[in-house]
Amino acid sequence: MEEKKYTLLQKIGFFLGPVLGFLLVFAIHIPGLPAIGCKALGLTLWMVIWWVTGPVPIWVTSLLPIAGSIVLNIAGKEAGVHQMLDGTEVAIEAYSNYASPVVIMCLGVFIIAAVIERWNLHKRIALGIVSKAGDRPFMIVMLFGVASAVISMFISNTTAAAMMLPIALALTNQFNMKKDSPFAKALMLNTTFGCVLGGMGTTIGSGTNISAVGLINELTGVEVSFTEWLKMGLPLVIILCPLAAVVCWFVFGAKGTTLGDVSVIKEELAKLGKMDRAEKLSVVYLVVVILGFFFRSKLALLIPCLSDEGFGILIAVIAFLIPINFREGVFLMDGKYAMSKISWSTFLLLGGALQLGSIFKLSGVSTWVGSGLGFLSHYPQLVVVIIIAVLTAVLTEVCSNFVVTAAFMPVVYSLSLSLGMNPLILMMTITFASSFSFAMPTSTPPMALAFGSGYIEMKDMLKAGWLLKLVAIIVFPVAFYLISMNISPLL
Repeated sequence: MEEKKYTLLQKIGFFLGPVLGFLLVFAIHIPGLPAIGCKALGLTLWMVIWWVTGPVPIWVTSLLPIAGSIVLNIAGKEAGVHQMLDGTEVAIEAYSNYASPVVIMCLGVFIIAAVIERWNLHKRIALGIVSKAGDRPFMIVMLFGVASAVISMFISNTTAAAMMLPIALALTNQFNMKKDSPFAKALMLNTTFGCVLGGMGTTIGSGTNISAVGLINELTGVEVSFTEWLKMGLPLVIILCPLAAVVCWFVFGAKGTTLGDVSVIKEELAKLGKMDRAEKLSVVYLVVVILGFFFRSKLALLIPCLSDEGFGILIAVIAFLIPINFREGVFLMDGKYAMSKISWSTFLLLGGALQLGSIFKLSGVSTWVGSGLGFLSHYPQLVVVIIIAVLTAVLTEVCSNFVVTAAFMPVVYSLSLSLGMNPLILMMTITFASSFSFAMPTSTPPMALAFGSGYIEMKDMLKAGWLLKLVAIIVFPVAFYLISMNISPLL
């Protein structure tokens, strides 16, 4: 197996991160920041540089809030007490957020997704949606995107792309289309866009969403429920998915495409056969999951200790108790399969992001940065939302969604307070706009998979991706602002 080359950027980042971090801590005095604030800012700079350049695994960087806090004397096993400029004292912990309820919920989400994937339910749902398109080329392109988005709301967008792109590829082969075919390009890229957009729809749609829920709770004390998120995220998915299909259709000039036999979709469905006991039970399980998250606040009236995180773990445990064949010891989920589908690095990513946000807030850095952006108070709130959305959407092409949310959530929280805005509006703006990563193969794994298919060239991705990003940036602020003003729990 060929090892990846250690790039010049990685070599530079390896030294640049700690050097600039320590320089900021020990050699530079920043007016308006206490000593602990300089340490927190140095630690943040170190983490961001390593996250962006990747000299060490990303989950290793996510351990710096512990390791770096020890080295910089921010905190250790016991909370570190630090004096602020006004004479007050703050206590900062280094470990607590790695066991945050949101991090634990992530375990439940992985097991729920594993149930859907283990019994091929995700494939049947996707093929069932796409089969409704018939032989209409544009409808095929659009419904591939819709199917990808629906699946991506409940499993990782990478898994959704890994499943849907081969089906799209099989369809283009059925039509004997070359790789430079406008229809083939539109189909492959819109399928990928659907995977990216679908993750915005639910709290469990992506790790970034789970991280955002945790940061919002950490910074504001407000819990954004599955239902509350769905009210904000689902309308955006519904609006942007058709627009993505239109962008791909016209960018590649697929108008006028004629198709022959589209039986490959029916053939793929036929290969799945009739639903067996396991798949039927997985359908019931998925319905219970959706309804449980949706009505969790109502259930909490009967079960006071039930939270979204608690329900996620409870329903995950139940999956191991539902027998498919009790005599043979086959259950809806088994330990070996579940362990193979759990991304343990994501736990550290979430914990690191939450811990960084906590240090950022308690050390006064977020307040200091927010005050520096006070000039935005001269603009209407909608304009502020647009500015934040544009900055985030651009940054997310070169930084992972995790980096963007972890670094900027505390900043926009303090900015919202200084502007007199509802903090949730800008915090959710950061979260959703970080999903507008359509233009580069390095932006998200689904985009890398599309590029690796051989159907999508860099120029194709740049052209369609930046146009869709522009469309999303135009549509999103107005749509989200109108939606969020009526339902925000922070109002």
